[in-house]
Amino acid sequence: MEALEFVETEVPVSDLQLGMHVLRLDCDWESTDFPLQGFIIRCQEDIHALQEQCTSVFIEGRVTYQSRHTSSSLFRKTKAAAPVRRVTYINKIPFRDELDAAMASFHACRNLAKDILTSVRLGRVIDLNEVRPVVKGVVNSVIRNQAALLWLTQIRNKDDYTAEHCMNVCVLSAAFGRHLGIEGKDLEVLALAGLLHDVGKIKVDDAVLNKPGAYTPEEFAEMKMHPVYGRQVLMAVNGLESTAVDVAYDHHERMDGTGYPRGLLQHQIPYFAKIVAVVDAYDAITGHRVYDSAKSSKQALDILYKCRGTQFDDDLALEFIRFTGIYPPGALVELSTGEIGLILQSNPVNRLRPRLLVVRDAGKAPCRERVLDLMSLNIGDGKPVTVLKEWPNGSFGIDLKHYLELGLQLRKEAEAGGQAESDVLEYFT
Repeated sequence: MEALEFVETEVPVSDLQLGMHVLRLDCDWESTDFPLQGFIIRCQEDIHALQEQCTSVFIEGRVTYQSRHTSSSLFRKTKAAAPVRRVTYINKIPFRDELDAAMASFHACRNLAKDILTSVRLGRVIDLNEVRPVVKGVVNSVIRNQAALLWLTQIRNKDDYTAEHCMNVCVLSAAFGRHLGIEGKDLEVLALAGLLHDVGKIKVDDAVLNKPGAYTPEEFAEMKMHPVYGRQVLMAVNGLESTAVDVAYDHHERMDGTGYPRGLLQHQIPYFAKIVAVVDAYDAITGHRVYDSAKSSKQALDILYKCRGTQFDDDLALEFIRFTGIYPPGALVELSTGEIGLILQSNPVNRLRPRLLVVRDAGKAPCRERVLDLMSLNIGDGKPVTVLKEWPNGSFGIDLKHYLELGLQLRKEAEAGGQAESDVLEYFT
């Protein structure tokens, strides 16, 4: 089979055809309506738009023709190709050994998100020299063992939703990108884009942004401007990857063309914007917003599943469901026995039968913690123990942060040669 070589060819806009992969324009991307990462020409409207705004474009592949009237264009790799799985990650260190670093990255990212939004509010330009090391720390933690940071995203601060949301989308984007096999440097760009995706909200009127009730049409129109504001803010950041600008601009676009601010079609939406769109929606649904209470992870995944192919990329929505595993690490659940437990990890064979840490007995009273694997556990009559429902963090007086601190304490005791609760320590190993 002939090997495909990469070829970039300049083509007059008069000779453009459907299926061509546009890499560059003969003018600045910023002065056009097109995504900064390039795109596939999928409809005649794309050709018309290019003809109105450019003289020539650079496409991927070879083009041979004598004239636009008598020739055919022959080019390679005409199918729109999203980044494929390139890396298979494994946890490099145990969960308990990553807790310290994960907590440091978590707090650094939370503070950074607040600082970024404050800077934007005051009209200052975002300093990438401060941003990049923190994002790199998040990505490195996720690569070593993603469970620790995923647990931490379950701990919510209701007082500063936008900053908290940006931080969580940064972490979740990095973890989801790891699941997709995205390589390290691109993973950092994806996490950075997740962190900055909602900076435009700071330019939205506070009365609209923090309104607890339904928006009027005028208020909703103002809220829908935040991707435009975000693009404007990020375009002023020297050295920022264009991918991050695209994500801020396009993360509310939909596959069926009904999104905003531009109503792009599926093939026009950058791949990383599609990833962040899924992560953004999941975190928003599972978080406490001024106009809605938090929903369970399972409810959020049900919404993603129902909206796949219309609002969200079909493949990415399904991959995110596989990645999360119905009940994510740190989720608080009630069992069919009446006991309450914290999800430790999902089971790849049956995502409805996870491994968990029981922290309350059937009467919802504190009990000695123990680890259960629902894949191998039955109750007295032989029926399997199942998860009945998910509860928000804080229910029954349970604070996830306490168990993270317990993990750190148990690790230190074990390292010092002291005695630790072996069944609880089992998880943090």
